[in-house]
Amino acid sequence: MEQKKIHGSSSTHDDNNNNDRSLSIEHIPLDLMAEILSRQPAKSIGRSRSVSKLWSSITTTQGFIKSFAARSSESSQPCALLIFSKRDKLFVFSSPQKESYQFKIPRDGFLQRYDSVHGLVYLETSTQLMIWNPTMKRFFTLPEPEGSEGKYITGSLGYDPIDCKYKALCHLTGDKIGILTLGSQESWRILSQGFPSHSRRMSDCVICINGVIYYQCFSGLSLAHAIMSFHVRSEKFHLINYPSRDGCFFVSYEGRLALMLSSNGHSGIELWILVNAENHEWVYKHFPTPFLRQTFWVLRDMKLKGVTDEGEFIYVYTTFSIYTRRADVIDLSSDDWSEFIVIYFDPKKNSSRVVNFLGISIGDLKRLRVLGSELIEGLSVVPNHIESLMSL
Repeated sequence: MEQKKIHGSSSTHDDNNNNDRSLSIEHIPLDLMAEILSRQPAKSIGRSRSVSKLWSSITTTQGFIKSFAARSSESSQPCALLIFSKRDKLFVFSSPQKESYQFKIPRDGFLQRYDSVHGLVYLETSTQLMIWNPTMKRFFTLPEPEGSEGKYITGSLGYDPIDCKYKALCHLTGDKIGILTLGSQESWRILSQGFPSHSRRMSDCVICINGVIYYQCFSGLSLAHAIMSFHVRSEKFHLINYPSRDGCFFVSYEGRLALMLSSNGHSGIELWILVNAENHEWVYKHFPTPFLRQTFWVLRDMKLKGVTDEGEFIYVYTTFSIYTRRADVIDLSSDDWSEFIVIYFDPKKNSSRVVNFLGISIGDLKRLRVLGSELIEGLSVVPNHIESLMSL
């Protein structure tokens, strides 16, 4: 294709106008410029960083990012994410924005675990740790620790809401732990002491709540099952004993760590809620299996996928999983039919709200190469996803 070069006018009048505009922009007070930029959508702010060094420096300060996050959470409609993982692929759908993302893990990495932490997605394979910012569409592989410090076993991501900082935690061979502050241009800080003796359990039970990372571990020489907490801001570790029963599903319930002990069946839902980490105090709550007579949803036939901070249980339903068992009802060869339905059930009010994820086609699901329950098993729901301006 022939390329055409467009030459701008060289008139003195136009040059004077351009100079006037440049001078007027330069003379805008910095606090006013920051205020104007903070009211733009996140994607527009991301593009503005390439306009000038000044705009880039303004929009990457911790104060600007914190101000944007506070304003965004107050004015923006909450966004829910559906995240599907399959081997080396990740598929993400958002509502109500109706946006979708998908990418392949580089270097043929097998995706072992992922977490959503304050707008960023932490990804882990057998050989590397990665961070993905869906808003800025940026992907970053964390640097490897120096060879003499050991190789990583597993890791996690945390967020400090006070200083607005993300920190990666990395467990290394040789009973060492690495800490890396994102965006600080620093290398891993390696700890070999100063924390309770423990070894990280290889599980999906990892969560960051209000600036604290919680993960499963084996403690001491007895290798007893326990929970380790890591305070992201102070970088202090604290060992927490399990309640009377071990749990394999960590959730955030009303801003606290909770263990979900029963996720299906007629026995209902059991939660052990951590009320005092220092004294290992837990509170037990039992919720009957929900049944909403005012709707046609029978939630016990659906898949429970977590709890919101407000205490709503998250259930997932897909027509695809039903109709694969009843192929005579619908033409599965069509790529125009399918929807995911996420129901948020409030046990205190015995009420529900429904989020429909439209636009997810059968073709999308076929590309995951999974059917029925396996599709739901590889699904995570992020109920209150926020936009992050974090530069990686």
